[in-house]
Amino acid sequence: MNNFGLSFWLLVFSTILTVILLIYIASQKNRKQLHNIFCLNLVCSLIISIGVLCQTTCNYFFSIPSIWFENIIYIGTCFLPVSVFFTSLIFVNTKITFKKSYLLLFIIPIISLIVLWTNNFHHLFYIKYSASFTDTIYGPYFYIHTVYSYLLLIIGVLRLLVFSIKNSGFFSKQSLLICLGLSCPVVINVLGSFLKLIPMTVFATPISFSISII
Repeated sequence: MNNFGLSFWLLVFSTILTVILLIYIASQKNRKQLHNIFCLNLVCSLIISIGVLCQTTCNYFFSIPSIWFENIIYIGTCFLPVSVFFTSLIFVNTKITFKKSYLLLFIIPIISLIVLWTNNFHHLFYIKYSASFTDTIYGPYFYIHTVYSYLLLIIGVLRLLVFSIKNSGFFSKQSLLICLGLSCPVVINVLGSFLKLIPMTVFATPISFSISII
């Protein structure tokens, strides 16, 4: 039952909070563009969180291969950075008009899903997949996907932070909360996945994204 320790229940709790927040925002009358893009952030986060919870429970009780759920989880993982990027655009400009050029932002996420879903034929995403991060061997395309995702997240975070500092000052509550919240998933993933300084589990990323969004 090691899979159902503190991290598992933290993810359950953060998922429930995310659902409540989504229902609250979606039920608001006269929603603006910022409300709608924030709902999309929450939906992407829920796909990741619920996918990981189902992955853990179904693998433990029914021995269903974890990779089946990974294919679903990555729908949220691929599109959340794009959603965060658009959140920063709308936050800074209040409202935007969708341009055809914005469609280019979806090319890598769509390719990432196709490469993942067909991974058994070429192993470009995972050479060896394991529910344990330490046993997983990543393929060359995984790093393309990762660099692109982090690039969008960092650009989105910086745009939000710079705009907030200009309008409210660096030490304002808004700026500090934006900095703290949005840096959480980036810091955790860098320390765990790349630098190996902290233990990384399947729960770390969805919990960090939930904290960030909430």
